[in-house]
Amino acid sequence: MDWEKGLSAYLGRPIEVWIEDHSGEEQTKPKPYPSLFKAKVSEDRKFVQLYLQPTQFLAVPVFDDNATKLEQSGGGRPYFVSHDLEGKLTYWVYF
Repeated sequence: MDWEKGLSAYLGRPIEVWIEDHSGEEQTKPKPYPSLFKAKVSEDRKFVQLYLQPTQFLAVPVFDDNATKLEQSGGGRPYFVSHDLEGKLTYWVYF
């Protein structure tokens, strides 16, 4: 998928980011951010850089299989999710 193109529809919109830990650590809560400033794929194409401000970004690993997807939940908010099985983390971004 062309992640930059797919995520560009949400630029300027408020987002919530939640990194779910599957290693048994204490869970965090989703954190709101005023807007998605920019989305860029890293040069090695292994990460999507989600810019929360002009110089601050969250690097989310992306995978070729269904572990990474951009979806509209049934009647709910659209979201981007990436399951990092090796890192035991799931990255959730709600728009």
